[in-house]
Amino acid sequence: MTVPLLRFIRSWALLALIPFMLMSNQGLTLQGLTLSEKTFWAVWHYTHIPPWLSWILVLLMCTLVIPSWNRKTQKGICLLWNMLPLKNNSHLWHVILSVCAVPIFWVFRLGHLRWGDAQILVAGLAQTDDIAVIYNWQSPLTVYLHQRLWAWLFYPHFGWGMDTVYAFVSVLCGGMFVFVLLNLAHDFARTPIEKSLIVGLVLTTGTMQLFFGYVENYTIISLGIVVFLWLGLHSLQGKVPLWAVTLSLSITNCFHPSTVILWFAVIYLVWVNRHEKAWHQLLLELILPPLIISSNLLMMMELGNHGLESLFGDDRPGGSDHIWFVPLFNITSDWETYTMFSMAHLTDWANLHFLLSVFGLPVLGIIVWNKMVRLVSKGHTKLQKQAIQLFPKNEFLHTQCWFLGIASLSYLLFTWVWNADYGIRKDWDLFSPSAIVYSLLLAWLFIETTDDKDTLAQGTIVIVAVSALHAMTWIVSNT
Repeated sequence: MTVPLLRFIRSWALLALIPFMLMSNQGLTLQGLTLSEKTFWAVWHYTHIPPWLSWILVLLMCTLVIPSWNRKTQKGICLLWNMLPLKNNSHLWHVILSVCAVPIFWVFRLGHLRWGDAQILVAGLAQTDDIAVIYNWQSPLTVYLHQRLWAWLFYPHFGWGMDTVYAFVSVLCGGMFVFVLLNLAHDFARTPIEKSLIVGLVLTTGTMQLFFGYVENYTIISLGIVVFLWLGLHSLQGKVPLWAVTLSLSITNCFHPSTVILWFAVIYLVWVNRHEKAWHQLLLELILPPLIISSNLLMMMELGNHGLESLFGDDRPGGSDHIWFVPLFNITSDWETYTMFSMAHLTDWANLHFLLSVFGLPVLGIIVWNKMVRLVSKGHTKLQKQAIQLFPKNEFLHTQCWFLGIASLSYLLFTWVWNADYGIRKDWDLFSPSAIVYSLLLAWLFIETTDDKDTLAQGTIVIVAVSALHAMTWIVSNT
């Protein structure tokens, strides 16, 4: 049985607003049941909101679920849109919005260093007498760039601390991220509402916290990922050569190796281009850019006396215990907190993705479920045929969805199996770029699935408004 998509979005929005209303600045007890921070950490930031404000915000969100009020909101947005000057000059507005985003990121920047390795980075990299601190295989170019900026520019000339340097780079990457995302939406959306859906879905993810002066090593790769996806989508149109896509991902890998999982999507691009180019040319475009970039990175690390021996030694992947994956059956290290298929791991994983995207995985799941039900109802029995027809029949949309789908599945699998020190909650930021990828996939599938413009507009307003409320509450609570 298929589930009406707009009805599901409205219902999920109301469900998502319940904890916002219950947990705001109140004792977290409902009929004698205590809601602990450990179990509900994805919504714990709601406790910072005063009850009177939460009621106002919830009522405003609920009005958007009502079709008549939703349409009135649409009319108000259209009125503002019509008043906007120079609407036809999209690129000018992209620049203006990107520049305006920078001071917003800075004003609401993170106000503490209690997450992840922030304190270690700030204290460890602020060393002028120990050159070894700038070489680290776990995030090679990120650490090197921040330390060199601090040592050569910002500390001697402006007196900035390492935390301020990280915040500055974070905010700057945020402005560039907005610019690339706006261009991506402009290049592939056909109408303003489609563009609003693409931009709104991504800009309201919890991943945006990384651009609010976040002191960690995942902000630059988030920018690199959206650039890679932008180039990859253009490559499917034949507008960008494959080598440009592989080059962008190779550079992103050097800032943090967790992004290597996106190479599965690159393999798909090679497969799509198999009839357009000779195999030797495809292999050259696939292999040469990462070979050049990785060899230069290795040379830099070797010159810093931190080469392959360190890569396979103290800096080898897998966190502090160097164990790559969440254990299947037994906990073998003090850094591990649960096994892969335990309820504790599932709870942490669900918290992570609710924190990152309120609607992302639930709406994606419903869309895929509806498609599978329709395929089965048509009598298709072979799984291969079902998989082929799962995405749109339009050839270009078909390849776009597969490209984003493979990238999303790869990143989601990474968030499930990778062994984060002390659990996912402590390392949410490592997994947070996944929301960028599957939010774009959701936008593509939502647009393709919805033929009715009114349904698309109503769904977009509900999704973006509720997601923005969730993300803004979290970001402001950390300011």
